[in-house]
Amino acid sequence: MKEDLNLLPSVAKFQAAKIKLRKTIRLSMSLFLGVWVLFMVVVFVWLGMNNLLLNRAKKENTIALGNYKSLMTNVVLSKKNKYQAKLVGKVLSERFEYGVSINKITKMFSDNVNVENFEIKNKKQFILKGILIRGVNMLEVEEKVRDINLGLLDGFESAKLNSVNIVAGGWEFEMEVDLI
Repeated sequence: MKEDLNLLPSVAKFQAAKIKLRKTIRLSMSLFLGVWVLFMVVVFVWLGMNNLLLNRAKKENTIALGNYKSLMTNVVLSKKNKYQAKLVGKVLSERFEYGVSINKITKMFSDNVNVENFEIKNKKQFILKGILIRGVNMLEVEEKVRDINLGLLDGFESAKLNSVNIVAGGWEFEMEVDLI
């Protein structure tokens, strides 16, 4: 029981309690302030990290968007080129080859028959004008007309002699030829 015995005057007891209370309040305030500062540091570090991650994500997004736009442009150009290539291919496949037809016409006769002029009436119809030096070569022209009409010459559908005239120095003929 001696331990509970306090012989100090009540004013001293009050001052001792007041000092003890101040120490407790200071300790509580210091602890609260420390926790508060630590909390604020954690919050600012967290905000800084979020800002850094957000900026990095924005940069990656900008790069990805740029890549996407260039890829999109390339895809559009590729599709456009493919479409145009298909159109060109279609036109080329449907196109009439005048060079091949003209070559057939000019090589139809031997050297005895001189084709001086030909006219393209439409895609598959030609009018030939030629000169023969000798009348015996007219037989070759007539045989070609017959062979074409019988289907013996490849690439030709029909032929007919429109006119045959005797001119100074030989024979002149006009012939109509239809190609397949």
